[in-house]
Amino acid sequence: MSVVQQATQEIETRISKGEWQVGQRLPSQHELAKMLQLSRASLRETLSHLESRGLLSIKPGKGVYVTARAPKEPKQWRFENYSLAEVLAMRQQLESFAAAHAAVNAVAEDIALLETSINEAYQAAKRGDLLMVKLCDLDFHAQIIRIAGNRLLQEIIKLIRQPYEQSKTPPHGSFADMEPTLEEHKRIFLAIKMGEPHLARTAMEQHLQNAALRANIHLSGPI
Repeated sequence: MSVVQQATQEIETRISKGEWQVGQRLPSQHELAKMLQLSRASLRETLSHLESRGLLSIKPGKGVYVTARAPKEPKQWRFENYSLAEVLAMRQQLESFAAAHAAVNAVAEDIALLETSINEAYQAAKRGDLLMVKLCDLDFHAQIIRIAGNRLLQEIIKLIRQPYEQSKTPPHGSFADMEPTLEEHKRIFLAIKMGEPHLARTAMEQHLQNAALRANIHLSGPI
């Protein structure tokens, strides 16, 4: 489990147990980073993820506030300036680029982290832990973007983080329902592990094409 996954679970647990109440301001980011043993960058990623799920509200210059006792996956697309189809199409282009470069750049430590993320996702899916499946999904894609090593790509993903995260279909149902996505992740991983950029690009393109179809969206244009 990545440090961001651990921190996300820790904050959710504290809120669900009432340690931090709705409307309450959390400790400063400096204090949170120390408490959770996170870098400032990892803390920002954790808080941004929880904000995108409706659990926290980040108010620049004022602090971070609790907005709900439990995270809620939005049922409807909530961004007016662009559609879900547009975000998925952009993700397909950006992340296929990332997968190809990750296949070239990945070292043994990167491969181990990706494999751990996939294994934890399978285990979580089998025991019906939907939150952990979601966190592993986010971690898997984030690791690939990191391994790609393109700083501009990383900044673009940060800029579109909220629609990016909402574009991911929440895991649901039984293991059989989640297995296709897990198998697609495995194919991407194996291509990266083998150092095959073309296969990695194709596997990621197909994964996001399938993700769109699972949301009843057909992405137009070549993949």
